[in-house]
Amino acid sequence: MNNSELIPRHLEESDWETLQEWWNYWPGVQAPPRDSLPNNGTGGIMIEENGVPIITCFIYQTNSSMVMLEWLISNPNYRGKKRRDRALEALIVSSEAVIKNMGYKTIFTMLRNQKIINLRKKFGWKIEPKPSYTHTKIL
Repeated sequence: MNNSELIPRHLEESDWETLQEWWNYWPGVQAPPRDSLPNNGTGGIMIEENGVPIITCFIYQTNSSMVMLEWLISNPNYRGKKRRDRALEALIVSSEAVIKNMGYKTIFTMLRNQKIINLRKKFGWKIEPKPSYTHTKIL
C-alpha cells in the first residue's frame, strides 16, 4: 500500500471541472447545479494525495448549530480498496474537524452507501435504523 500522506484542503474555483468529470463518470449520478452548492461549488473539503484530488464533500452552513454534509464524490481513477478506504476516512475526520472549528455542534447528512454508513458508525455517528427518502423540488 502507498504510504503517501493524504492532505485535506478547501475546495477551490479550479476544482469545478474535475468535480464535473467525476459526477459524469459515476453511473446514475448527476452533477448538481453549481449554484445549489455551498459558495458556488467551493464550500467543501478535498482530500489529495501527491497533489492528486481524490475525494470531496460539501458543507452547507446554517443559521443554527448544525451543518449539512453532502455531495460526497470521488475520483474514479483512484483505485485500490485500502487506498479508497483510507481517503474516505481522511475525508470524514477532516470534515468533522473543519466543521467543529467553524463552531458547529451537529452534522446532518443523507446517503445510501452502506460502506460510508458503516464507516461513520465507526466514527460515532448515530444512524437511524429505518431509511428516509429525500424530497427535492426545483422552483
